[in-house]
Parts: sequence; structure tokens; C-alpha cells
Amino acid sequence: MITVRDLSKVYRTEEIETQALENVNLHIDEGEFVSIMGPSGCGKSTLLNLIGLLDAPTTGSIEIDGRRVDGMKDSHLAEFRNRTLGFVFQSFHLIPSLNVLDNVELPLFYRHVPSKERRRLAEEVLARVGLSHRMKHHPGQLSGGQCQRVAIARAIIGNPKIILADEPTGNLDSNMGAEVMNILHSLNQEDHRTIVMVTHNEEQARQTSRIIRFFDGHQIN
Repeated sequence: MITVRDLSKVYRTEEIETQALENVNLHIDEGEFVSIMGPSGCGKSTLLNLIGLLDAPTTGSIEIDGRRVDGMKDSHLAEFRNRTLGFVFQSFHLIPSLNVLDNVELPLFYRHVPSKERRRLAEEVLARVGLSHRMKHHPGQLSGGQCQRVAIARAIIGNPKIILADEPTGNLDSNMGAEVMNILHSLNQEDHRTIVMVTHNEEQARQTSRIIRFFDGHQIN
């Protein structure tokens, strides 16, 4: 499902050059739930951003769902990302001025899905994450765990094959974190979605099918 070959990422300014990733090679099978672990600054989120097509590698190649994506034109990238990938971030990235239903519908708006169909699908995914009773609330009226469940609903409304989660429980207490992990495991086991999760939580990582560890920009297992 995801193949990375000889991947490197260098950030350059006029004064300094930072090697964020160096010669990373990995393969993630369809239906895997993979954790990426390592200390802060080791390149975990950089790798996730590259796989998520939010940034471009300095060298190397990325293949997703059988398609070479590095070097893809911006217009094609945006469409591919919208249809293939779902994103869950530590800080939720919900739009405060929109209610829960509108936040969840947003990816389908960019696909030009008719409003009635957007609403139907949004109501379905919100029911799945247990938030049917919060559809008209705004993010500021929700707990952190509820906001993350909204973010998961938004991530899956377009039926992506891959979910990329960057510290999805990092801002949550243990109980809310467990709820979010239960939803992710359900999406993996029942829907067979491929999930790649960056985490510092060793206990949660051990619940996934495989752990990939990084240190100083290098993959160490």
C-alpha cells in the first residue's frame, strides 16, 4: 500500500542545513496498523508529512496504492490526497466557526458532492464515532476527546484507504485517548483501512501490528 525508497529530506536556510530524514526504506502492507516511534525531532512527523503529500522529499521515491506520487503535479496531488488519504492531527485542526456537521462535510465539499449526500454521509460517520447528539455544536463547545472524534469522522467521510494519524491522543487524557484508539482499531479491523500513526505512547504502539522506530532521521528497525 505504501512503499518508500531511499527517502531523504533536507531543510535548508541561508545559515543552516538540517537533515530531517536520511535514506529511509520501508513498506507498509494494505490493512496494516503501523506505529512510528522515536524521540522528538527524529523525523517521525516529517515522514508522515511526506507520505501524506504535505511536503516533498529531497531525494527518493514514494509509492501509494500502486502509484508513484513524488513529483506529481499539484492539481493531481490535491485530488489524490483528498480521495486516498485521511488525516488526524494532535491539535484537531477543526474550523472554530463551523459546527461539527459542517467540519465533517468539508472534504466532500471539495469533491463537489451534493449537499444532501454530504449531510447523509456526515451523519453516518458522526454516528459511528458516537457524536450524533453534537452535530450542531461548535468545536469550542466540545471536550478534547470529542474534538478528536470529530476529526476522525472528517478523516473517514471520504472513505480513504489510508489514515495518517500524528499523535492522535497526544492532547488527551488516558480515558479519552483509549476511546480514540478504540475507534482507530475499529477502522483498521472492521474496515481494513491502513493506518500509520506517529506516537510517543509505547503502550498504544504495542497494540498495533508493527512498530517502526526512528532516531536522528534514520530508521533503526
